[in-house]
Amino acid sequence: MYTDIKTILSDAAEKNYAVIATSAINMETARGIITAAAEKNAPVIFLLGQNMMRVHAKAELMIPMIRRLAEYANVPVATCLDHGNDPERLMYAFRNGFSSIMYDGSLLPLEGNIRETRHWAETCHTFGMGIEGELGHVGNAAAGDDANEAAYTNASDAAMFARETGVDCLAVAVGTAHGEYPKGLIPHINFDRIRECKEATGGMPLALHGGSGAGDENIVRAVQAGINKINVVTDVFSACRASLLEDLSANPKIGYIDLMSRMEMAAKHFISHWIDLSGSEGKASGFREKNRIYLLSKKESVGDSE
Repeated sequence: MYTDIKTILSDAAEKNYAVIATSAINMETARGIITAAAEKNAPVIFLLGQNMMRVHAKAELMIPMIRRLAEYANVPVATCLDHGNDPERLMYAFRNGFSSIMYDGSLLPLEGNIRETRHWAETCHTFGMGIEGELGHVGNAAAGDDANEAAYTNASDAAMFARETGVDCLAVAVGTAHGEYPKGLIPHINFDRIRECKEATGGMPLALHGGSGAGDENIVRAVQAGINKINVVTDVFSACRASLLEDLSANPKIGYIDLMSRMEMAAKHFISHWIDLSGSEGKASGFREKNRIYLLSKKESVGDSE
């Protein structure tokens, strides 16, 4: 079932679990991710970034494919433009069937971030789309930005941001960073800051960006502290690359279809593990029950009118 991040993450916040948000750039990774979600009976969110779409995974190709796979899977699936801040790319997302966007105004001063995010929130909600905003700045892992506590999200600012923008989810900076960490480095996450932001925003869904390389224990504790969306992109691509390298090294003449099928399984196994960490396994059943009740009530209301 194809839906938006507001629908998925409001359930996650209510029931204290997180949803995995990850990326696919071709059929194999997309199918591996959705297969994992279907087998685990879990919701999932697909992220497509501005640059990713420019250089390879065009939305006009990826979104229809993801929507069709979602129909087969019978679990909640959302798509989200990741770190959108280019107006042309934002409108491109509207034109090409995204169910949600993440507007990134984190490099703007607080007032400017609120103003621009509010504008896009109003636009998204007018068209029935979900929206995520970001406050604080999630930096670059290779540069060691995870340790820059000055960039962490301030809880009182988070309360004002949530109240004045009307976003459905807030990405917070609490110690993780985008990209690949130097070998052996596991970031320190400020779990107290997550709890403070959660309380300050009245329990709204919170997103953790830069999940790749953050460490299994950190992810579990982040969910317990109040995270409801976990972005993990670098590591799923690394798992796919490792699968290709291993298979080609073992058998340079492996058939292309076999090679791609094995990569698809690598994506599936990787996402299955992260679904376990997030606590989202089995949570898709609740969405189907809500949809069943809605359809029954709609049928009864039509019957009454007759």
